[in-house]
Amino acid sequence: MVTRTRQTPMRWATMAGLAGLLLLEGCAQLSLTVSSFAGPSPKAVVSEPVKGFTKAPPEEIVKPLIVAKAEPPAKEREAVMRDVLDVYFSFDRWSLSPEGKKNLDQAIETLKQTPSAKLFLEGHGDERGSREYNLVLGERRAQETRRYLQALGVMNPVSVTSVGKERPVCTGQDEACYWKNRRTHLAVLGK
Repeated sequence: MVTRTRQTPMRWATMAGLAGLLLLEGCAQLSLTVSSFAGPSPKAVVSEPVKGFTKAPPEEIVKPLIVAKAEPPAKEREAVMRDVLDVYFSFDRWSLSPEGKKNLDQAIETLKQTPSAKLFLEGHGDERGSREYNLVLGERRAQETRRYLQALGVMNPVSVTSVGKERPVCTGQDEACYWKNRRTHLAVLGK
């Protein structure tokens, strides 16, 4: 139950708020002039209409922009992108395991046969840890894979990126799924 002593200040506050809104609405509809405060007393500046514009401007001719392509567009890239393999890592580690090295050793011959094909290495992490942490960990995993490939004589151009935990291949909440997500994905662009 609201007492009469509480109603009066509440009514005044409500009325003051409504009056303020009406005052702001009235001010918004007024046209204002720009003032210059360069001197001691402000002067109203009357602006002239902007010159150089017409109500019916001529058609603008847009010249084509020439852009050098570094990579094919996403749709074309997906059409010529081949997934080679995934190298898996231990929890919170970026060093290659003996199994990871063995998998890379098997892919070396294919990569050496196509020295002009561009390699894409994407480092991934599992869902545990912060986004930033997994981005750094994914970057280190991809860089370690690149270093190993270069040590074995792969001279292909390499693009290294980190996806972190943003694109998991498995969404389960167990170690088997976490293991599938802790990887460096190797793909080849080209024939």
